[in-house]
Amino acid sequence: MPAAARHAAEHSVRRAAAAALSALVVLSSGGLVPELAPAPAFAATDGAAIGACLITKKPLPLARCIADPTCLANLACIQTCTNRPDESECQIKCGDEFSNDVVGAFTKAAVSDSKCVPQRQDDGAWPVPPESALVSRFSTEQLEGDWYISAGLNKAFDTFDCQLHKFTAPTPTKLVGNLQWRIKDPIAGSNFVTRYTVQEFVQDEKQPGVLYNHDNEFLHYQDDWYVLAAKPQQYVLVYYRGNNDAWDGYGGAVVYTKEPALPKQYIPELRTALAQVNLKWDDFALTDNSCKAPESRLEEFEKDLVFVEARAAQGLQVIGKEVAKDALAVEQEVVKDLVIAEKEVVKDVVAVEKEVVKDLVIAEKEVVKDVRAVEREVVKDAIAVEKEAETDLKGLASRLKR
Repeated sequence: MPAAARHAAEHSVRRAAAAALSALVVLSSGGLVPELAPAPAFAATDGAAIGACLITKKPLPLARCIADPTCLANLACIQTCTNRPDESECQIKCGDEFSNDVVGAFTKAAVSDSKCVPQRQDDGAWPVPPESALVSRFSTEQLEGDWYISAGLNKAFDTFDCQLHKFTAPTPTKLVGNLQWRIKDPIAGSNFVTRYTVQEFVQDEKQPGVLYNHDNEFLHYQDDWYVLAAKPQQYVLVYYRGNNDAWDGYGGAVVYTKEPALPKQYIPELRTALAQVNLKWDDFALTDNSCKAPESRLEEFEKDLVFVEARAAQGLQVIGKEVAKDALAVEQEVVKDLVIAEKEVVKDVVAVEKEVVKDLVIAEKEVVKDVRAVEREVVKDAIAVEKEAETDLKGLASRLKR
């Protein structure tokens, strides 16, 4: 439940992601054509319409998604879900394992900004519970402190590992939750990705058992909590439903306990409370809140990077040999251009160097020539002065003899 709104949005936007992958195949073949290959999980017209809409309205987020290893790995992962019995859960899992800012920006562009992905309408699967099924008295202060989601109903949203939620109650009618949960790393072993988010709730003025989390920026999501049962400092049973730009009417249910593992003595009480909203305790799954330490952040990062790159490479193969061929051709052209450019630069540098040396030689010759000319002029002037002085002396001597 901590990221139910985000997961619900990402589930709906899988249509956009799958269509984007199909669109890339079309683009790599030489341009946009009407027969975009749709995602098999959805109607053909939807897939084609979404793909064409994205290329027309949001080509930059689409291009960035395709160019980003994590986003591309996400698209490739989605393709492996096709025609599986658990196709929806598989698609959501792909979104959990491969998520970053590029994926988020692509989701926002496809859903909220362009409206390329039509909103999934409420099918009534998670109705608003009757007031009689809710607790008659409840204060947000009852949830202050550290709590664990020790059991969850919706496998897509509620049963993550290490769901430690730290709540504060600024007032008896307001609640702020710092929520933590883990996504199992696609790599085998003890690695995982820890996610965090902050959510704020306001209590309904007339129904104490109802808490609203509204006015959120991401896909304008809204979550409504309904407290079905609670025992102070022991457990809180929450049923929730929500909506966002991508999906109206998603939902689930969780059990909060102070202990990481659900104490079994509460199960009869939980079973009775759930029956009031036509839910069965037997459909719930216990969560693993042991929160084991990872190997190391460096090792986890390195393995994640290797896996994401491998998944991205797989995605290129799924997209088609033509894309890989084009990518290789582009790379070869870039290398070729760099080699040519390097040779041209060396050639130009050598030419400039020769010109500089040539100019220096010419300049040196001119200087030597000018110096020699000056020397000749100086010698010539000195001889002339000497001859003139000699003539003057002879004339002076001749006058003195007289």
